[in-house]
Amino acid sequence: MNSQYSGAPLRPKKSTISLAVLAVAGAALLNSCAESTEKPVASVAQESKTVERYEVVQTLSANGNKVVGGTQTGVVTVSTDGGNTWSRKQVSNTASFIDSAFCPDGSAAMLDMYNTVWISSGDFKDWLPLKFDKPSSPVAIECHSSGWWVVGSGSHLINSTDQGKTWRVVNFDEDAQFTALAFTSDTHGIAFGEFGMLAFTEDAGLTWQRGEPIPGDFYTYDTLFTDPSTGYASGLAGQVLKTTDGGTSWTRIENTTEAPLYRLFMHAGVPHGVGANGTVARLDGEQWVTVGYEKPVLSFLGAAVSSSQSIVVGGPGGLLRTVQSFNSSQADPS
Repeated sequence: MNSQYSGAPLRPKKSTISLAVLAVAGAALLNSCAESTEKPVASVAQESKTVERYEVVQTLSANGNKVVGGTQTGVVTVSTDGGNTWSRKQVSNTASFIDSAFCPDGSAAMLDMYNTVWISSGDFKDWLPLKFDKPSSPVAIECHSSGWWVVGSGSHLINSTDQGKTWRVVNFDEDAQFTALAFTSDTHGIAFGEFGMLAFTEDAGLTWQRGEPIPGDFYTYDTLFTDPSTGYASGLAGQVLKTTDGGTSWTRIENTTEAPLYRLFMHAGVPHGVGANGTVARLDGEQWVTVGYEKPVLSFLGAAVSSSQSIVVGGPGGLLRTVQSFNSSQADPS
């Protein structure tokens, strides 16, 4: 992901639902491991067979028409045509992919909850595992001009500038986890944590300082910045906050869907989100509204990205679909 704002979303690729939520879903759906061979599968606005029904698609990332996804059973799915066709690879029988990111050089990184970053380039057929010690429970990954960043438990942020050979650890000595990370420029970044915890950098991560916490013990699921000053954070119980000063202060805005939004992303130049009960939402003025789509999903959507003219979504039960949205004022075609 290129951290310099250019009108595109600054966090377009990632898709991480709350680790606790996914743990419950994954435990309910986990079965035997998937086939280890790659196989192309057609998937045009319908459920794909690229993943099995016992799998949960926990992360999706996009770089143009290239889309990579990861499941809780160590499967990576790759599309090079915006989600229309896919290939599948069982990268590891012991991995559980919870987040992912594209890097400025076009490579991709998958975050494995078992203290590993898997990296790949080119056609994304080969994935190299790189281990780290802390955080013991990683939650989110970002790829920035300053290197790879992973955040998670124990208020840890870690950074590698040498492709995972070594890691620098930043620790705030708090019994809380960071849940999201957003770089809004080459130098400015914000780490979001439990209990409204915030940490800021103004020098591309060389130093970090604690900020005033978001009031109300806010728990951040995901964040999206549309420019270095303006951003949104989604949280528990369908809460969505907005900042206009680069994250220093936050105000609540209305989410008419009332659904928790686990992933925020840009689509067609407008902030969108996906979440509980198959919800797809978009920002309309100063409120979030429901977006209709064909054959609505009944379970949660834990992963989504914008690619070409479609939204690619993922979730439990082997869900991996491209969906075409229509205005919320239109009737549901299903």
